[in-house]
Amino acid sequence: MCVFISSEIADDHPLALAAQQGSFELIASSLIAFAPLSNVPTKPYDILFFSSPRSFEFGQQFMRPEVLNAAFSQGTAKFLPRTDWQGRHPGNPAQTALDFHAWAGNRRVLFPVSDRSLGSISAAFPENQKEVVPVYQTTLVPQKIKECSIYLFTSPSNVESFLLCNTLPSGSKVIAWGESTRSFLSLRGIESDFCRSDDETVDWVTLLHTWLNL
Repeated sequence: MCVFISSEIADDHPLALAAQQGSFELIASSLIAFAPLSNVPTKPYDILFFSSPRSFEFGQQFMRPEVLNAAFSQGTAKFLPRTDWQGRHPGNPAQTALDFHAWAGNRRVLFPVSDRSLGSISAAFPENQKEVVPVYQTTLVPQKIKECSIYLFTSPSNVESFLLCNTLPSGSKVIAWGESTRSFLSLRGIESDFCRSDDETVDWVTLLHTWLNL
């Protein structure tokens, strides 16, 4: 039995621990790579919105004492030295966009993003109230993955990279990490058996054992 996750994970990650307890093979490998871009803001901003830990990694140089920090979810907020607002619906980007827009009011927002960003949150703001700055490049790094019983995809880009040289075996189970990943899978004709949000605690042992018949 084999489980694939499109991300490198630590040995003490709950999924890695579940593999140790369940006697199944875990393949943890990201199918994308990142590189910084030299773009910088050209307009003043009152709020800096980080959509992911990667957004913070490549956009933190734009933080200022007088600028408010906002995060997509608790999972992203924990990387920030100070968080003035954080989303509470990581599995629902549309609701997060509405909540953030209501909190931001008329203040100007800077969005440091990937060059492949879907723009789920920034789309809620008019052009004269936002600046979207691509601060890092996401590159697809496709590779052949051995057939597994369960596939856990952590982003739309990882799905796209996977499908360049792989197909899902008949009967395999699919876990989507976040609503944007679930939606992208659906657009490719793949329905998710389970959708996990960033802040959700999952009993991986119970979930995987049921599917793997362990």
